[in-house]
Amino acid sequence: MQLLVEILLLPIIGAVTITTFKGLMPKKLPGIWASVLVGISFLLSIMADVHLGQLAANHRIVTGTLWTWISGFGPSIGFRLYLDPLAGIWLLVITGVGMLIHIYSIGYMHDDPGEARYFSYLNFFIFSMLLLVLAGNLIVLLIGWALVGLASYFLIGFWYQRPSAVRAAKKAFVMNTVGDVGILLGLALLYFRYHSVGYVHLFAIFSNATPGSAFFEWTAFLLYVGAMAKSAQFPLHMWLADAMEGPTPVSALIHAATMVTAGVYLMARLYPLLRLAPDVHYLVGAIGAFTAIFAASIAIFQQDIKKVLAYSTLSQLGYMFLAIGVGGFMAGVFHFMTHAFFKALLFLAAGSVIHALQGEQDLSHMGGLVKKMPWTTFAFLAGTLAISGIPPFSGYFSKEAILGQAYNSGHWLLWGVGVLTAGMTAFYMFRLFFLTFFGTPRDAHLYEHAHEAPWVMTVPVVILGILATIGGFFKGWLGQWLAPTFSAYPGASHAAFESGPLFGTLITVGLAVIAIILAYWLFIGKKVEPRAGIAHGFGRHAYQAWDMDAVWTWIAVNPFKTIGDWVRPVEQGILSFINGVASAVWLWATDLRPLQTGYVRRYALSIMVGLGALLAYYLIRV
Repeated sequence: MQLLVEILLLPIIGAVTITTFKGLMPKKLPGIWASVLVGISFLLSIMADVHLGQLAANHRIVTGTLWTWISGFGPSIGFRLYLDPLAGIWLLVITGVGMLIHIYSIGYMHDDPGEARYFSYLNFFIFSMLLLVLAGNLIVLLIGWALVGLASYFLIGFWYQRPSAVRAAKKAFVMNTVGDVGILLGLALLYFRYHSVGYVHLFAIFSNATPGSAFFEWTAFLLYVGAMAKSAQFPLHMWLADAMEGPTPVSALIHAATMVTAGVYLMARLYPLLRLAPDVHYLVGAIGAFTAIFAASIAIFQQDIKKVLAYSTLSQLGYMFLAIGVGGFMAGVFHFMTHAFFKALLFLAAGSVIHALQGEQDLSHMGGLVKKMPWTTFAFLAGTLAISGIPPFSGYFSKEAILGQAYNSGHWLLWGVGVLTAGMTAFYMFRLFFLTFFGTPRDAHLYEHAHEAPWVMTVPVVILGILATIGGFFKGWLGQWLAPTFSAYPGASHAAFESGPLFGTLITVGLAVIAIILAYWLFIGKKVEPRAGIAHGFGRHAYQAWDMDAVWTWIAVNPFKTIGDWVRPVEQGILSFINGVASAVWLWATDLRPLQTGYVRRYALSIMVGLGALLAYYLIRV
């Protein structure tokens, strides 16, 4: 417990000290200080997991209440922390990948006047995410959940001078608040039914309950709404692509490795509840599969390097929810880990490209960068092969585990969607790779000034490239580590990972290889322009993200504006009445103000006159 408290406190200490003393710190110190504190949290996280691994396999849980927080209104609720193998995985990724992104940011943000503010926000985000993961009950989780949303608001809108960044930050905050309401309602249902929100107590109840009741279905659905918003599942997905307005390292940390996987964590954490709600359980997988292919169709036509990666993140999150929906909880967690490696790598490598091209993000101005940026090119290639599911890179193993679980559990339609999405992923990622690093430079001026990133940016990219390459070989260890957690309750998947039929693997990898060859033929051989296909038809709608912003405006925004127009006259009448009362009080006070002169002798005279009047009144009555 002491280790967990220290892991939590170090990032928030960094956020507070940088905010308080940033005016006194040398320019480079905030980045170094923030990185060191997260690095220490990473080392302490390793120690915590080592201690956890020394416990008996069926008792790998460390939990405790730091203090009793809410009492006097029924059963007390404490500020409780909880560490088990599931939380331990998230702990390592948040602090480990977070440390690399902090170090990268020292180089990326070195010329920004708000550098100190940036690192304080980054440390605050790490603290919030750790609180969410280490929460021992749903109340503490909700606090961490809300703080993560606040931190993301700060980071997405970091360059607040840009109207587009402010709009994106507000959009992300509003969409995530919708999910927060879902979690709050689900939490309330559990508390009123069982008078508890603690994991240990709730899991004990769930283990003996009968599946299928309406209560469990509604509770699971409300909690899933929260996960849906935070992890940008259809139809609450529109905020994620706009969130690319933040600095690129923010995209790597929040929108690839940590924040957007909070919904995956919540669903994995509540797997005993999902067992009791089979309809919602299947809904999680179905929406996940649809989100995966839906986002992949959009990514194929994007022109902004970060937008391609943003929609790719949406698609991979869909894969994780697909895994959970078909009962492959461990496969979903495995893909979370490999995705953190290769997607953080891809975002940071893209950041190096943007940094080298003086802020340019449009693929139409790139090309031929392999000669200027060889380290970044090969690192990006490793990430691209990993996300495309090409063996022996990490993404192959985690995708194979998901698709194998989908096929073996009889969800063949979801399996087919996953296979098709794998082929589409390989196509749009290699389209991005070829258009960025190969072919003829499309902007001679930018190309002339392009250069490899400094070592402080390159080293984290190379480390993540190595992890993206070998991360799949952690599969055996991860299965042993998570098996006690996910086999502790009836109905959970006892097999750590399931392999699908050989023909399924051959189809998946074969589609990916064909997609890579097609991308090479189109964008290197035929030299098709990046903007080809977006002028009309399917490509135009996909480029515009299937006009979902317009759909939401029509469904949600316009009706409330209409209601507001109807209500406005009533509101104005009420406000007029209130303003009238306020004006009357103001005039009365103005008339009475001369009585308050501040002269003590006048107050004494007033008292004497008042007493005389009272005395005269009683004498007259007698």
